[in-house]
Amino acid sequence: MRIFALIILTLSLGGCSFFKDRYGQKPEIDLANIYFQNTTPLSTTMVFVLNVKNPNKIDLNVEELTYEVQLDQKEFAKARADKQMKIPAGQSAQVELPLPVNFLKAIDGITKVLAGQDVGYEIIGEAKISGFKLPFNEKGQFNMNGLTKKE
Repeated sequence: MRIFALIILTLSLGGCSFFKDRYGQKPEIDLANIYFQNTTPLSTTMVFVLNVKNPNKIDLNVEELTYEVQLDQKEFAKARADKQMKIPAGQSAQVELPLPVNFLKAIDGITKVLAGQDVGYEIIGEAKISGFKLPFNEKGQFNMNGLTKKE
């Protein structure tokens, strides 16, 4: 009886590993670009363009995104997007995350950006995919020289 239970347990664990490797891999995220839109003297919308690679064998249907951007480890802005998007199985897609920024509230981070200095960023968030929540986190550095304006 013990041998039978051990065989069942081994098959079960192997099956879980099969499904996780095939359908449960975390997407790879890279920052491709950042641009500004709807800029006024007191606010702007920063759009973070991310390359998202789906290593899974099924499409990822993103229903909702919540995210926060930190500059030099300080909260810069938060947003939520209900825009539905699809990232095909085994492929990459560009995802744009708009982030409304009030200059008065974000003066510390903006000062370094406007001075053309390197600024550390971190995008922390959660994607709701087919009813499941998947956290994501992207870190890096950028400076004003690498940003573009797009209307």
